[in-house]
Parts: sequence; C-alpha cells; structure tokens
Amino acid sequence: MSAPPRKSSVGMETRHKSETAKTGRIHPAASPEHVPDPGSDANERLLCRMEVMMQSMRSDIVTEFEQIVSGVVKREIAAALRPLETSLSAQSETINSLEDTATDHGGQLTSLQATVALLTEQVGSLSKKCEDLEGRSRQNNVRIVGVPEGVEGARPTDFVATLLRDLLGLNDKPVLDRAHRTLRPKPKDGEPPRPFIARVNLFQQRNEILRRAGASAPLLYQGKRVSVFPDFTAVVSKKRSAFATVKKSLHSCPGVKFGLFYPAVLRVTLPGGQTHRFEDPEIAADFVTKHVKTMVSPDSI
Repeated sequence: MSAPPRKSSVGMETRHKSETAKTGRIHPAASPEHVPDPGSDANERLLCRMEVMMQSMRSDIVTEFEQIVSGVVKREIAAALRPLETSLSAQSETINSLEDTATDHGGQLTSLQATVALLTEQVGSLSKKCEDLEGRSRQNNVRIVGVPEGVEGARPTDFVATLLRDLLGLNDKPVLDRAHRTLRPKPKDGEPPRPFIARVNLFQQRNEILRRAGASAPLLYQGKRVSVFPDFTAVVSKKRSAFATVKKSLHSCPGVKFGLFYPAVLRVTLPGGQTHRFEDPEIAADFVTKHVKTMVSPDSI
C-alpha cells in the first residue's frame, strides 16, 4: 500500500503567512493543555451540590442535637432547681415575716423609748422627793462618833442623854425619843466603834447640842475623842464631803467666813461683805484659788 501524499511545508507556511496578512495578527498554535474538558465542569457542579447537601445535613443534625440536649438539660436543671425554688419561696415568706416583725418591733421600741424617758424623769423626781423626805425625817437626829462599844449597857437612850449632858455642859439631860448604834455588824477588836444615832425630841434642842459640840471641841470620853455631827443621808454626806478640800483652803484665808448649808451648799462671805454660793465643789475650788487666795494673800495686805 502506497503512503498518502504529504503536504509540503512550503505550502503550509505560505498559507500561514496569507492568513496573517489578512488578519494582521499572529495566532499561536493551539496547545493540548488549553483544550476545555466538558467532564470537569460537571464534576465541579456535582461537588458544589454535595457540599450544599452536607452543610444542610450538618445544620439539621446540629439543630436536632441541640434540641435533644437542650430538652434533657432543661429537665435536669428544672429538677435540680425545684428544691431551690421551694426553699427560696419559704425563705421569702420568712423574710417577709421578719420584715413585718421588725417593723412592729420598731414601732414598739419607739413607744418604749418614750415611756422609758417619761419613767426616767418620774423616777428622778421621785428619788429627789424621797431623798428630801429622808433628810427631813433626820432633821432632829444627831450622830455621835467615837464612843467605845458596850459602854451604853441595856438602856442606850438614857446613856446617850446623860453623855450629851456631861460632854456639853447642859443643865438637864436632853429629851431623846430614842438612841441606838448604827445598824451594821458589831466591830471586831481593833476596829472603830459604831456611831450612835440619837433622835432629839425638840429641833431647837438638837441645834443647841450641835452648836455646843462645835464650840466645845474636842470632846473626850474615857480618854477617847468623841464628835457630834448632824445625821445626814448617805447621798447628802457624800455631797458635803466633796467640799472638804475647799473648806480646808478657806480655813487659811483670814477675814473670809464660810458655812456649809443643807443639803450641800457652800456659802462664802468675803471681807468686803460679798456673798457667793456654790453647789459644785470644783467651781468653788476654782473660785477660791483665783479670787479668794489672791485677795487675802500677804502681798495684798
């Protein structure tokens, strides 16, 4: 078999040149790599559809899983929270009850505070009245300190009347309603004796006894020093004793007269006749230091 006739290369070149001359452009020769493959486009579209289907299935699976998990979790959470809700409800009721009780107690406390303030004022007033009444009930009393224990015998009232007459130089024995030792345990050996409390029948005679006791000091009985004082209550005695330091300072001020009046009022009379009254011992001490002592100091005389 004879081979087919081959076209001449000259002829092919001549044709290529002629086509170039017609179009004015040179077209490159077609390469096998740039030839479009109809099967590749179909594969790409198939892959795209599969990817979309997988995404849809994934979304559905996730949604369904979330719904299942969410339902289970919600039921478990609800079961776990149910006791807490019951407890919170009970605690809420308790708190409301406590709030109501606190409000009620607040109102009661306000009322009680007003009542306590009123009662405190009344008690203070009654205490002052009781103190005044007790002091008045002792106005006729005298206190005798320093008499040895046991010398009074079985008749203390008669003994004290005789003692006052002899110590003070009275013409007659004073009339005493009663006389007794203070109501405390009998002292042991070496301890000071208990004072006598004597109630004088007449107030004027009581004052005379106190006046003579002050003028006749010191008083001695069986070699022991005896003192006679007014019989004050414990409260009044404490108030009067607070002026002891001031009275001691005034004793060293010549020309100054002073006296401690009932219940505990210090009256100071200066050399010029000015009179000052003090119920507070600290104010009295300050006055004596700043005014009285400078007034009667040696430099001012």
